Amino acid sequence: MRPFLAYMLLLFAAKISAAEKVIIEGDDDYAPYSFIENGQYKGIYVDYLKLVAEKLAPDYLLELRPVPWKRGLKGLESGRVLALFPPYLNKDRRYIQAYSVPIYRERVVLFCRDDMISPSHKVFPKDFYGLLIGVNLGFTLGDKMVAAVKSGRLSIEEVKGNDTNIKKLLVGRIACYANDRLSVIYSLKKWKGAFDAAKIKLIEAAEISEEDAYIAYSSEYKWPEKEDFILKMNAAVEELKKTGIIAKMINEYTQ
Repeated sequence: MRPFLAYMLLLFAAKISAAEKVIIEGDDDYAPYSFIENGQYKGIYVDYLKLVAEKLAPDYLLELRPVPWKRGLKGLESGRVLALFPPYLNKDRRYIQAYSVPIYRERVVLFCRDDMISPSHKVFPKDFYGLLIGVNLGFTLGDKMVAAVKSGRLSIEEVKGNDTNIKKLLVGRIACYANDRLSVIYSLKKWKGAFDAAKIKLIEAAEISEEDAYIAYSSEYKWPEKEDFILKMNAAVEELKKTGIIAKMINEYTQ
């Protein structure tokens, strides 16, 4: 082998070996954004971040791992993992060092059983006082909802994932369910033939808030390249966002 060729191969091998493997965890039960189906981790944000990963290579080799949401948050708090997606901004989570640039803006709405609320229920939260509202475990509530819960005028019940909350809504164990609009609509499709779901009228009763979804970075995770990675990750997210690809992904998952 010629010396120059051997030298170039050694340089190439060194560059590959120098690439950092970076693990980012994501919610495993947040369809259509990030969820497991038939053993495959998929969803709008998962597919989007896989494209972002291509832009980070070969400097960083990105691996996305699904986790239960509460476990992911505890991983950030303990420093077990570098980052988690897709939380909303929450100032009470002081173990989060930084948030990425926004990935996508979600609409958090209240879906209610028509037979459990009156037609006058329009203004959130005051028209919904006294009702039991389901939320996902670890879900960040909007400021209005937090204030209403703290005052005792609004009751919430937390369980893991969309499916459990939608089942509770259909059988009448909760009056309303608060979550991202697309997420609820997507998950409702699976329940059309259950619990006489076709006979149960659910209405989109109120919009609670609009929330940006982010990648959150742990303040407890010690890594010399953290700042460089965050900068490059933000640049890649912003670059891909300009292509409008996320709108196409939403259509693919929801149409």
